Amino acid sequence: MANYLAPVANGLGDLIVSLPALQALIKTGEPTYLVTRSPFQEGLEERIAGLAGSIREIDFDTAKRKADDNYFNLRNHPLQTDHIWASPEFERQYPGYKINHVLKGICADFGIDANYDQLTPLPFTARSEAKDKVIFIPGSAGIVKCWPTQHWLDLAKALQSRGQKVAVLGQPLRSEIVRDCLQAGLEHIATPTIIDALDVISSAKSVIAVDTGLMHLAIHQNIPTVSLFRYNIMFQRDYPHVRSLVAPRCHQSCIDIEFAAVPNKVVEFDSFKENENLTYWETWKCTAEKWEERCMWAISVESVLNALTELN
Repeated sequence: MANYLAPVANGLGDLIVSLPALQALIKTGEPTYLVTRSPFQEGLEERIAGLAGSIREIDFDTAKRKADDNYFNLRNHPLQTDHIWASPEFERQYPGYKINHVLKGICADFGIDANYDQLTPLPFTARSEAKDKVIFIPGSAGIVKCWPTQHWLDLAKALQSRGQKVAVLGQPLRSEIVRDCLQAGLEHIATPTIIDALDVISSAKSVIAVDTGLMHLAIHQNIPTVSLFRYNIMFQRDYPHVRSLVAPRCHQSCIDIEFAAVPNKVVEFDSFKENENLTYWETWKCTAEKWEERCMWAISVESVLNALTELN
């Protein structure tokens, strides 16, 4: 008998929020395998204690499973497929639900004894370059989720005036916000692999991040984290070591694009390409041209400083 688990969707953050379910299956003592849905979900296997291995979804033939094997597809559940998350229909049926509520419900129905109230961090190797620093994670696959560069620079200046060291994580070749922050002189800690990112984040004093996979990794590692969200807080996770700041509701034109693009009916992903636009966040931009008119601009530097002070 073996267990196979596929995360709620195909991003890094989707894997991270699914870790408690995966860890619960490992805890049963049965061989447990991760079914990865994209390249973004590969690389952490060696740090998931007790994991028997991983297999790409495109290579996983469910018809060839042994009779007593269990396949838990966290996307194939009514909480995933009946309505688009955070849509009016979803809110009517599941008022107040966020990602942890969804995962608790799915796990309960699938018989997975996952603990979403107390996270179990992944093991890490301490990185001295991150010690006692506030780590900024400004990049995202979707520019609509990003906080403006000027806010990051003003925040860095305010923290540095208090004697606090800061550093930026992210890929300047893939994120204009990361690139602009580095060009302005902020320190960059390179993380060429997800293991590097895990180690740096886990060694930091605290993290400030937009809604992206590395933000969820920081939360899973129990690092004090300030999370910056658009109005859609479906992926907001409420823990004592987290403070979430939310932008006002954005332009209806953006919302229309957002809900037109969400593939809520997809339960399998049939491709596995490194640079493919696997997430809908990469397919659209804010309809407001000026940063000052975008919703994320409204999250103030002062509010982030106050949230960080509460955590530290």
